[in-house]
Amino acid sequence: MASQEYPSGYDIEPGAPERPSLLSVLRRRALIVLAVPILAGGAAAAFVFTGNRDYESTSKLLFRQTIGAELNAVGVLPNTPDADNLSNSNVDIVGSRTVAAATANSLRQQGVDRSTEQVHDDVAVSTKKDSDVVDIVASASSAEGARQLADTYAREAVDLAGQQQQERAERALSVAEQQLASLTPEQAKYSQELRGDITRLRVLAEGGVGSPQVIQEGFLPTSRAGNPLRLIVLAVLCGLVLGVGLALLREQADRRLHRAEDVSAAFDARVLTTVPRHRSLKRRVPFDDLPPDVAEAFRMLFTNLRYAPGGRPRTILVTSSHSEDGKTTVAWYLASAAAAGGLSVALVEADMRRPRIAERYGLRPGPGLAEVLGGRVSVADALQGIPAGDSGDDVDFTDAATQRLQTLVAGTPTADSWVLMQSGVMDRALRVLLQRHDLVVVDTPPIPYVADAVSLLGSVDGVIVVASMSSTKGPEAARLRDQLATFDAPVLGVVANRGSAVRGYTYAPTTSRPAKGNGDGAAFELSAWPPRSDSD
Repeated sequence: MASQEYPSGYDIEPGAPERPSLLSVLRRRALIVLAVPILAGGAAAAFVFTGNRDYESTSKLLFRQTIGAELNAVGVLPNTPDADNLSNSNVDIVGSRTVAAATANSLRQQGVDRSTEQVHDDVAVSTKKDSDVVDIVASASSAEGARQLADTYAREAVDLAGQQQQERAERALSVAEQQLASLTPEQAKYSQELRGDITRLRVLAEGGVGSPQVIQEGFLPTSRAGNPLRLIVLAVLCGLVLGVGLALLREQADRRLHRAEDVSAAFDARVLTTVPRHRSLKRRVPFDDLPPDVAEAFRMLFTNLRYAPGGRPRTILVTSSHSEDGKTTVAWYLASAAAAGGLSVALVEADMRRPRIAERYGLRPGPGLAEVLGGRVSVADALQGIPAGDSGDDVDFTDAATQRLQTLVAGTPTADSWVLMQSGVMDRALRVLLQRHDLVVVDTPPIPYVADAVSLLGSVDGVIVVASMSSTKGPEAARLRDQLATFDAPVLGVVANRGSAVRGYTYAPTTSRPAKGNGDGAAFELSAWPPRSDSD
């Protein structure tokens, strides 16, 4: 899209947009960033305070890793130096379903009805690395039930492990006795040592190795398991991390234009001004009654156009990439700012499919542009005078000094609007308006969707594109940019509508409005915006 050069000021040079900072992204996505941890914390709190948390009781078992190298040699314990494997083996033994079945059977004898699966699910067995201690954590709906389950499970685990070791000692004893019986007279010197091993193995086979041992019995818990505050804090922290991730993902997928730099890069044109979002723009507020920062945005737009190098445009077409971008509002207040600056201005509503100006600003709905193009009324008869800085209600149009802003509304909606716009009558109407006005502002429908205004691109001095911040999408902007480039439209720049107010300068509070002059505009009309010559 071709763009003209303007002096620096509040406007922004076209170029590649900078990547937004993380802080700006999080600020823009604050709703996601805050909502996710709040929901996560609320869910955790609901789970903590409404869920049925069980009591937990812990018992501990101590396993001895060795009982002597001479007994390992005959197979009492596995001859392995890997302490990790031995610890894991202890956990496997204690956490086996065999222990759970024995515990369930013992509990039934004590009057507690628990199945093997319930015991297996309610008991957690664990150990630390290189540790001989195995922890048994039992959960139950009551404190006494948790203590009873931990004690019973620990006893059954000790019995099972001891029984397994006794069986291994018996097998080793049998092997040793067979070896003793098979000794020849030449091997008699080994019999004394073998008989000593048989004696120790017989003791272990009859009494066990004493491993594992219960070093902590199950205790009676005084409160339910878990730390509610810690769980809620962890949920909030996890939610915060998730919220930031979702915000960054949403930002990556978002194709809307959020900053003036994005707008400039998308349309490849200078941002002439940034109009801040303000509720006064949705009402019929006169230009003089706009908040200072809002009014200054339109003054800056008018100034950037008024002092543009390469010839000052006298006919300006205002369009956008889609509806609801605020182009009609921008066109109205641009015309008002120019009229307040002393120019004679005509505002033409060329959107005959969805006319809004008459209803919004209290004007007569007709006759208008449709009647002019249809030959039913002249341009002079269709124009409505609007005093600069007034809303148009109950206005005395007899004062010529107040006729600096005149409006040509769309008139009666018609299905033949495209045909009417293609006729030469529209060009003649613009010439008539230029004979009586210093500036003509034409409000048109969105060019990407309505073809009515395309024929006007060659009849105006410049085009202003209105983009709504955080609403206009990049593909929509690219589509309009390419269309205007195809038609070789003289693009003046872009208005970033509904953005943030320009920072760095504030207005002092005012209590009264300065007195107005006689309003004749004689100092401006002839010299401030002179008609173009043929050489311009």
